[in-house]
Parts: sequence; structure tokens; C-alpha cells
Amino acid sequence: MEAKVSVIIPAYNAEKDIEHAVNSVLGQTHSDLELIVVDDGSRDDTAAVVSALAQNEPRLHLVRIPNSGPAVARNRGIEAISQDADYVMFVDADDYIVPDAIEYALTAAEKGAELVLMGFTITNPDGSRRDYFEREAVYDADSLGEALPRLYMANMLNQVWAKLFSARLIRDGGMRFLDYRWGEDRLFVFDCLEHAAKAAVLPECRYFYVMHEGESLISRFYDRKPAACCLADSRMQQLCSIFGTKDDTPCRYMFVKSIFSCMTNMFSPSCTLDYRGKREYVRSILKNQQVQQRSRRVYGGAPVRIMCAVMHTRIIWLNMFMFRAVAFTGRHAPKIFMSLKHRK
Repeated sequence: MEAKVSVIIPAYNAEKDIEHAVNSVLGQTHSDLELIVVDDGSRDDTAAVVSALAQNEPRLHLVRIPNSGPAVARNRGIEAISQDADYVMFVDADDYIVPDAIEYALTAAEKGAELVLMGFTITNPDGSRRDYFEREAVYDADSLGEALPRLYMANMLNQVWAKLFSARLIRDGGMRFLDYRWGEDRLFVFDCLEHAAKAAVLPECRYFYVMHEGESLISRFYDRKPAACCLADSRMQQLCSIFGTKDDTPCRYMFVKSIFSCMTNMFSPSCTLDYRGKREYVRSILKNQQVQQRSRRVYGGAPVRIMCAVMHTRIIWLNMFMFRAVAFTGRHAPKIFMSLKHRK
């Protein structure tokens, strides 16, 4: 008997991309599935596009909610999955999966893995691509501790997509997304990772994450992002303690990178803070003891060490100048920015 897979797509103003995402799921070689699209109060014709596709496709279901954000939309999708579902997968509305993605993930799930991490490809607006993957492996509570920092560093734990989750694990654990607008993906994955009997890594890239113009460099500003970064780091420290990780230096590096992004995002067009507000925002980050402690002796190359040293001065104007320069580089010299971003 085939395993039943529930796929959840949260969608907001995705009329241009949703059909491609939906068809990539419905065209899977593994046919025993249901697809739940949660329209998150879209102002365009997203719901109409999905409704038209669902007319001749009984596996496709549309759920409509008032605009509440991706965390709430995914939670509503979890509530809508069938009771006989064996596994759950999440796909973003502007992304797509290759035809054998679910079949590929099930090869590990059917051997006892309750969480399957797959390789994925990020496609940039200029057509370039970058693959993210780790070597094939299966981990239990005794072996995960050593691998945890490496998986985190390889960006295998940061997103909820490109993964297959046991539906039983989600149901029994009451797993839900926290509404932070940043980092809720990794917190959900961390929760599942803690309670999964086994976690498997599959190296081949079966998920394509599509970046749009302006998204890949200086992201949108969220004033709650520093708090979300600290929460995610605290949760990762807890996981390292649970699984007996001896060296969490790469995890500190990931935390510091997220704090850097908080600073650079402050100079994105979406930030409405005035100069005084930006000073207070920077002051609150620099005063944070977790930021100061975790950014000492951090793993990374010269750019990371220099930025950490400047942060440790706690000089507000100097930090604002430095991260404004970083943001400027991201907008006007993207190749230099990306080379620095990925330098370890």
C-alpha cells in the first residue's frame, strides 16, 4: 500500500506562479497525495486560478483565510490534512519540485526516517543557480549531535521546504509554526528534529527555490527579527545540549550571520524607521548579551571577524556606517556582496 502524502502550499498574491507550483505537485510520479493550497487573503486571482485547477482534480483542495502570514497559513494547512495522511511536505507558491521529488524522499522515509532533508537549488533572477546539499546519511539520537552544526551550516535546517515530515510526528507532537515572519521555518524543523526517531539526508536536489528581483540581497525589514534570531539560536543551543554536540562554533556563526542581516535589512527600502529609530534599533542589538557573547571567537573569514570586532565596540554610529556600506554593496555590487556572504 502506497504512503499518502499531504502537500501544503501557502499562497499570497501568487496568481503568476501558483499554477506552476500546483502542477509540479500534481505531476509527481507518486500519485497517492493530496494538495492543500491555503490562500492567505490574496488580493489578486490566486484563489480563482486554484479553483479552476481543482475542478477536474479531486486531490487539490483550496482553503481560504484572511491575510495572516505564512505561519498561520501553514498551520491552517496542517489542520486540513487527511487523517490517513502518512507524510507532510511544504512547497512555497512560487517554487516547484521535480516529478520524482516525493518518490525520492519516500525512499528514506520508508526505512524509518521521520524527517527527510533533501538537497535543493536556489535560482536567482539572473538565471544563475546554487545547489545546497549534504552527503547521504541517516541519524538517530546518538549520532545527530556531531552532524547538527554541519547540517545547520549547510542551510539544511533553515527552511521547511525540501523536506518530508512524518504526519504522526506532527500530530502527536502538536507541531505548529510560530508567527515571527522570520525564522519560523527553522523553529518548526528544530522541534521535529528533536522528536524524530531518525532523520535522513538525501543529497540530490529535487526542490527549486525561485528568488525574485531584490529578494536575494537585501531582504525585507522586520523589527522583530532580532528577537526571532535570538530565539532560534537559543533553540539550537538547546538541541546541541540534548544531542551532545561537542563544538557548536558553526552554530554561533549562523547566529552572527542572522544578526548581520538584521543590521543590513535596516537599510532596505522597506524599513520605515527614521534616523533616531535606527539608532535605537542598533543600540538594542549591540546591548543584547546573547549577541555579544555568541559573537566572540566566531567561526568565519576576515569579513566576519571584522564585523564582529566592530559590533563589540558598541559604537552606534560606527556600526551604522559599516552595515550601511554592506547594504550599499548588496544593491550596487551584488557579485562582491555574494562572494563575501558565502566566504567562511
